[in-house]
Amino acid sequence: MTFAPPSDSDRLRARIAELESEIDGLRRALRTRTVIAQATGLLAAVGEHAPQQGFQLLVELSQQYNVKLHMLAQQVVELAAELGPRRAAAVVGAGQGQDLLDATGTLVEAHKALVGAAEGTPEWERRRDDVVTASRLLCERLLTAGVED
Repeated sequence: MTFAPPSDSDRLRARIAELESEIDGLRRALRTRTVIAQATGLLAAVGEHAPQQGFQLLVELSQQYNVKLHMLAQQVVELAAELGPRRAAAVVGAGQGQDLLDATGTLVEAHKALVGAAEGTPEWERRRDDVVTASRLLCERLLTAGVED
């Protein structure tokens, strides 16, 4: 059996799909880059650091807690919106920030485990309970960070 070479329309469809995928990736990169830039600027301004130092702090925390950089940046920006920029920077730079990142990492890991389990099985039920517990822990840490001076 012989195969016909791809037609011009097949090549065009493949190229369009490739370009659409590239556009999706660029849009995703723009969204994550924006939040990373916001968090970097926040940490740099409040901590009176150069932007490179703010970014380096984000990178180090991301690696230390095995949390994607854009997810960590989103947490910093949300924390700043909730607590105010100076309070949020103090929380991120102090032990409370480590508690928050630990709790966030626990929630991410619990969610990954839940996604890997077959829904409705005892394992899935247990992992869902782990996600609920991790969510409560993160909420407690966020509340504690918000009320302490």
